[in-house]
Amino acid sequence: MGPDERARLFEQAREWSRRRDDWPEADRLWLRVIDAYREAAQGPGRPGRHDRQQLARALRRRGMLLAAHGRAAEAMAPGGEAVAIFERVHDAVAAEVGEVTAAPRDEALAELVTALVDLAEVAFTAGQPATRRELLGRAVAVGLAAVGAPPSAGPRTRRALGAAYHHQATALLHRHLTRPASADGLRDAALAAARACELRQALLDPARPLSLREMADTYGVYARCLAMTGDVERAGVMLALGNRLVKLLGSAAEQPAQNLRVAAELLGRDGVPTGSAAGARLFRWRRR
Repeated sequence: MGPDERARLFEQAREWSRRRDDWPEADRLWLRVIDAYREAAQGPGRPGRHDRQQLARALRRRGMLLAAHGRAAEAMAPGGEAVAIFERVHDAVAAEVGEVTAAPRDEALAELVTALVDLAEVAFTAGQPATRRELLGRAVAVGLAAVGAPPSAGPRTRRALGAAYHHQATALLHRHLTRPASADGLRDAALAAARACELRQALLDPARPLSLREMADTYGVYARCLAMTGDVERAGVMLALGNRLVKLLGSAAEQPAQNLRVAAELLGRDGVPTGSAAGARLFRWRRR
């Protein structure tokens, strides 16, 4: 199969993955895409970086599709293989390109961090919350090891790290709600949410509604953490900022609005929920 045909099949599989009725056919098509790029990447001579990247992208997207289709345990294998390939691609790019903000390095690092975040959420859907937290910690560590401090990273990497910190905050908050042991876990969740806020605030773009929705979602998680730690004043500020974005987004902000409603309820109560029933329904994974 030639490069143009591989590219055409990849785009077709991605399009079918967006339509629930076409998911079975999309899965079969992703298998063809994976086989085609695997053959290209393992062919004679030095494999092209683009083919390896496309193989990893196809594996990652098939894993996401399987998880969304109720096959999360099965999705761990392609997601894990995608991470391994993205790691090799990033290492190769880093050896050639010293500047972390250069486009090839920024792309390679962002894709690695994103693949780790996606695999973490697949693990959670598969009933592996500890694996989720481990993978999210690894996503943050990989990003920080490469760039030193998030503001020094390229735009794609900063966005990926914003997602990693957001999901880490969500995972730590979920652990606290389902297995409260000490205040340390809640403080760690609040710290991760604060870092996600900082990164996502710097990336806000009215021309990109997704950036507004992501910011509103993080405000909701951060407000919940602050409310539960008793920092009512800052929680109220986050709540107001989040609600302002939800108004702008309208119906596109259903999930952020749900988190913000829970934060508002916490701010209006004397006590806070600590049992699994209080929070488990709010931690379903969704594709970004």
